[in-house]
Amino acid sequence: MSITQQLIHNAGTYWQDYIHHSFVQQLANGTLPKACFQHYLKQDYLFLFQYNRALSLGLYKAENFAQMKAAHEAISALLHEIQLHIQFCESWGIDEQTLFSTEESAACVAYTRYVLDAGMTGGLAELYTALAPCAIGYAVIAKHIVEGDVSPATNPYQAWIDTYAGEEFQTAAQHAIATLDALCADLSEAQLTKLQSIFNTATRMESAFWQMGLDLS
Repeated sequence: MSITQQLIHNAGTYWQDYIHHSFVQQLANGTLPKACFQHYLKQDYLFLFQYNRALSLGLYKAENFAQMKAAHEAISALLHEIQLHIQFCESWGIDEQTLFSTEESAACVAYTRYVLDAGMTGGLAELYTALAPCAIGYAVIAKHIVEGDVSPATNPYQAWIDTYAGEEFQTAAQHAIATLDALCADLSEAQLTKLQSIFNTATRMESAFWQMGLDLS
């Protein structure tokens, strides 16, 4: 079992609550209220902005040019994803000005600032561990939905599912796993215990983000 697999396994109910959250289940079967999805999309735009700030720490924390190149590529990919997200939001009746004027939810603030703090106070291992539940979890969730064949033919959220189940995002998730495994290969038990705490907390924050969507909070 790789280090990343151990982090997921040891997260236990935190991870299961995240990938099987009611928001995810309703999205999978097409019953998620439109208002909940729209609220999630607006907050996800704000999340992606802060997520890119966190990724930028990967450049500063890099210990060699290979790590710097990997961080640069991740930042470039996310900047492209943000543009696609804006277009996707427009298809759901959310224009760019609305995104710009949306106030960050408490769940978004708590999650993203936690990730930034983990990155600023730690090294690359701490940073990428805090980012991992999002980078890996969305791929796992979408793959489960597709393989479980629970999504109806007329699911209004199929485009979202297809994006994260698609080859590009699945490949990116595997790359995130390989990167984290490499960073953690020579860490001590004490360091791995710290990373487990970070991973658990970030995973709990992901569940809170789903709940924010359901609650319209």
